[in-house]
Amino acid sequence: MNLLKDLIQFWKAMGTLPWTIRIWAILYPLPQVLGGLYFIRETPGLVILLGRVLSFIIGSQVHRRRPFSKLIGPIGHAHWLLILPYLFHLLTTQMLDRGLYWFIMYVCVLTMVSAAIDIPIAVRYFQCGDSFYKRD
Repeated sequence: MNLLKDLIQFWKAMGTLPWTIRIWAILYPLPQVLGGLYFIRETPGLVILLGRVLSFIIGSQVHRRRPFSKLIGPIGHAHWLLILPYLFHLLTTQMLDRGLYWFIMYVCVLTMVSAAIDIPIAVRYFQCGDSFYKRD
């Protein structure tokens, strides 16, 4: 298994999807990666960055086995269900730097939006069987 090769193929394949999916696939993770790098010395920043990296790896491996499966998102984001309670706990119990607070809030909101997108996709998958993204 060559993870780097799989990641590159996954990102190239993402470029063939409809523009709405391509824009979401850039605007959703990119700020989290950049913010994670900026706050890498803080535990939540590192957790967010590693969570994003794990999403990329999982997504590329799902794509490698089932190209363009609509389960890429739900499976690739499932571990965020473990990360979100930790982030909510920090927001409600810790005195955080203002920038870190808003970064965590941003990640939480976008992750919940992503879950709202992923859950119906997963439900449809289990009701109707495998479905694939149409490509441009």
